[in-house]
Amino acid sequence: MARARLTWRTRAGRAVLSSCGALVALALIAGGSYWWGGPRDHRAAQRVLDEACEGVLPSREMRDVLGDGPFEEKPGRVDVRSAEEDDARDERRTVTCTVTGDGVPVAGGNTDEAQVQVTVQSVPQRHGDDFGVDRASARDRGTDPLYPRPSAELPPVGLGGGWRGLFTTAESIGGTARSDNGGATVVTLLDCARDRGGLLVTVDAKDEDVTLDDPRRRAAFARIATGTAAKASGKWGCDAELGEPPHRVALPVDADESVPLADASGTCRGVPGRGGRISRAWESASGDSPVEVCVVAGERPELPGPGSSDETPRYHLTAFYGPYADSERLDHERRYGEYSEKPGPGDAPAGRLAGGGRWASAVCRDGSGPALFTVRDEGTWRADRSSTYDRHRTKPSAGDLAYERAALEQFARRSARAHGCEPPKLS
Repeated sequence: MARARLTWRTRAGRAVLSSCGALVALALIAGGSYWWGGPRDHRAAQRVLDEACEGVLPSREMRDVLGDGPFEEKPGRVDVRSAEEDDARDERRTVTCTVTGDGVPVAGGNTDEAQVQVTVQSVPQRHGDDFGVDRASARDRGTDPLYPRPSAELPPVGLGGGWRGLFTTAESIGGTARSDNGGATVVTLLDCARDRGGLLVTVDAKDEDVTLDDPRRRAAFARIATGTAAKASGKWGCDAELGEPPHRVALPVDADESVPLADASGTCRGVPGRGGRISRAWESASGDSPVEVCVVAGERPELPGPGSSDETPRYHLTAFYGPYADSERLDHERRYGEYSEKPGPGDAPAGRLAGGGRWASAVCRDGSGPALFTVRDEGTWRADRSSTYDRHRTKPSAGDLAYERAALEQFARRSARAHGCEPPKLS
């Protein structure tokens, strides 16, 4: 039996060969896209991650937030002095960078731009009782802080998993709902081996198409900070002990999540209620965070009308450890040092703050320097306080001053004990 030959002269041959040609063309196009489009774009995107921030960014964790590329690197923070501008380059090394991408697609929507800004800073070793500040540095620095400030209007939450760090959002009391805000700040502080100071990693991450109510996004943001800390520790010779990659990160407390002060079990535990006049509290779990916050609310009898409420925040208590204690002392010197003869947190272990409130300190033996604790009356120190409050505000009474001291003592004692520091010193 004769076999049919598939040639261009036969109808069947033309059909089969045309189909084969189309398949070959598609394969060539796909192959060309793979070899010239895919890997080339992938290599270009990877090059951005490899070169940004001196190569300490974790590639996989960055892609979990920014997507697969393309990426664009932009200038980093402008509020922190870079290493090139710092005379003590070896002591305070700083790198900053910002990387943007298209973000990771989410179900039911398109992606908008995602952005990650990273700052890595070396932290000098400090003696536990050395609370002095360099006044010349405070004046030269101007308005720039020594370290990036995480939002602490409401209590941040700790990272957990063996990390000394925190997670917070930009939300403030009376601000927008956190579910509408896709941005967060994550901080990781490492203690370097052999008394070589520490490393502070600050990450500001924002994805316009997601909500922080999604625990996967919070964990993804946190892993950028911990991954950066791990790479920087190895590259900069820190050799710090590391925690586990975060899989779950709690949501910071928001403005609607106050609890009865009597039921406080975290950062507000033990803070007195001033005979029932202070009855509500915003707090987070007490953990290994370099910044701890307790906000308590109570009635303001000097405020007429609807402003007088037991839901009105009254006292703001904050514990600062390591670099944040240094930064707060420098900031106080910059604000008040030239205008007040009274000693400040950089002059004495405890006292009255020039802008209202009190401070105390505690000796910590971990090489991070003395911790700083402050209490402030919300209405007297917040920059955005209302003109109505200013007109009706009276000077603190003896009872007000006594309560500030009692609240600070209880707050600082609990926090210092949790961080392994000595009992705080109060004036």
